[in-house]
Amino acid sequence: MEKLRARTGEEKDIRKNRLLATAKHLFSTHGYQGTRISMITREAGLSPAAFYLYFKGKTDIYRALCLEGTKVLSGMIRESLSRDFPDHISKITALGRAYVDFFVTHRAYYDIITVHHLGQNDFFMDLDMVPELEARGTELLHILSSVIEAGITANEFSPEDPWKTAALLWGMMDGVLLMEVRQTTGYIGLDLEALIQHFFNTVMAVLKKRD
Repeated sequence: MEKLRARTGEEKDIRKNRLLATAKHLFSTHGYQGTRISMITREAGLSPAAFYLYFKGKTDIYRALCLEGTKVLSGMIRESLSRDFPDHISKITALGRAYVDFFVTHRAYYDIITVHHLGQNDFFMDLDMVPELEARGTELLHILSSVIEAGITANEFSPEDPWKTAALLWGMMDGVLLMEVRQTTGYIGLDLEALIQHFFNTVMAVLKKRD
């Protein structure tokens, strides 16, 4: 276990990133409640004193990982919307696919952000963490809502409330992904891709403006 204090900025960054990577693995495996600081420092090969040079406590490092994850997700969504689309349904599908890709390729971040903090009172009592994460979440909802609103303006979608529709779609998408997390898709005989494709087909049918 390393005990010497990091002397350079690069060494500090390396140690901090090692703690973050270790914590991400442990939180995604054991959940928020099941992970202790001693577990993080032991697996990272650092002393508890080294941990407190970078983070105030377990909630602080969890917050940092939540913010990292939402930043990755935001980047993937913005990248998915950066190309030209023939219509707004295609744009919504691309956005939804970006969220599914985030779930598949960054599962640890998804679990940390969406699953493992649920029911943990100390998480929700953190007055610094919650507003910042809520702001990130509403930012992504605003992106989806703006696409829906643009589709209504283009006369492609039925004139429903864009914000409520965006919230509903996001909740439904999360519901599908949580079925995969809980392995519900397996025992009901549906694979994730088939369920996601049906979700997109249903969304298209509901959103499209009827003559």
